[in-house]
Amino acid sequence: MTEPEEPENRPTLFTRMFGATRYVMTVAVMAVFVGATVLLLDGIYEMGSAVWHRIFESQPSMTDSVSLRVAVIEAVDVILVATVLYVIAFGLYQLFVDPRLRTTLPTWLQISSIGNLEVRLAGMVITVLSIIALTQALESHGNTSGSGLGFEIAAIIAAISLFLYQESKHHRPDATPEE
Repeated sequence: MTEPEEPENRPTLFTRMFGATRYVMTVAVMAVFVGATVLLLDGIYEMGSAVWHRIFESQPSMTDSVSLRVAVIEAVDVILVATVLYVIAFGLYQLFVDPRLRTTLPTWLQISSIGNLEVRLAGMVITVLSIIALTQALESHGNTSGSGLGFEIAAIIAAISLFLYQESKHHRPDATPEE
């Protein structure tokens, strides 16, 4: 008696399509990486420009001090956003293209789920909104005729912070199902 033939282990159309996402995600990772690099260069230029202007082109005054603080804070903001975008690019690469990369990276750069990237992105949004509120406060410098934007930003930051708090409760490694 002959043994029954096993079905061929050919990949299905869906399996092939899913496997092809690795190539599309490589393009997406490269796009995020290029965007982060351009943003980083822009932040470096903004920082250099603010410092150059302060040192070589103006006479120090109280107004210039506030302008310098705002320009430096905004440049740092751009640099931080670029840094988070680099982390997101590395995370997408780890998740969709080469999971083995995770073992060679420092722990702070290791991404094991899309949730990790969401938390990084939400943290970036909080930072950007905080810097917008800070620069607005510095630019108004005690004027009481504010637009109320600070309260709106504070509400957004509070909402995102609550989201992050809830996410951390549900995704703790030591969390039990009852929590």
